[in-house]
Amino acid sequence: MSIAAGELEVRKTASRAAARPPQTQVDFQRLLGPAAWAALPAAVQARFGLHAESYRCRYDGEMVVRASPAGWLLAQLCRLIGTPLAPWTGGAVPTGVDVWLDEEGALVWDRLYRFIGHPPVLVSSRKMASETGGLLEVVRGGFGMALDVSVEEGELHFRSSRYFVSLGRRRLTIPALITPGQAHVIHRDEGGGRFRFTLSFHHPLLRRTFYQDGVFSDPPEG
Repeated sequence: MSIAAGELEVRKTASRAAARPPQTQVDFQRLLGPAAWAALPAAVQARFGLHAESYRCRYDGEMVVRASPAGWLLAQLCRLIGTPLAPWTGGAVPTGVDVWLDEEGALVWDRLYRFIGHPPVLVSSRKMASETGGLLEVVRGGFGMALDVSVEEGELHFRSSRYFVSLGRRRLTIPALITPGQAHVIHRDEGGGRFRFTLSFHHPLLRRTFYQDGVFSDPPEG
């Protein structure tokens, strides 16, 4: 019995969909609730709404990238597990952000920094739903953090509640003192197809270890 190429591709697509863990893609509208979601500008809703499997988007901008001495040292050590933290600092650093869905439905954020005097640095993370429907952000090596998401004065806020490392199906909590500190990300719409992205880490003893701030543009329509 022969199978047409089109039918074979349909079967392959169905097989991939069946193998994908249910609800891997993060539903920010469900996480926030109807009232909080409605309080976001339409442009932010478009950036964080549910996307099709073929979704891919590129945002370009510039960032101020800062780190304390302790943060800088931690960033160098973390290069051993795939550079989850930008290892250099600078002002007006050209930065491109590629956002796409991987084969498991996780939302991937690839940030490419172009520091003067250094090769381009790629920082990649995956946002996905946990088994209980919460929000996780995971980098290479199985390291990640659980995030609380909220809307405050029309801004989208992400705050880490704990860090973990995945060992098989288990996630072991990492003590706060040996992490970069609590992560706080703010996404604020600036209007005109632009938004501000602010990232900071505050350690219980070392205070602010990292700070990044920049403005990005939506891709041109069409």
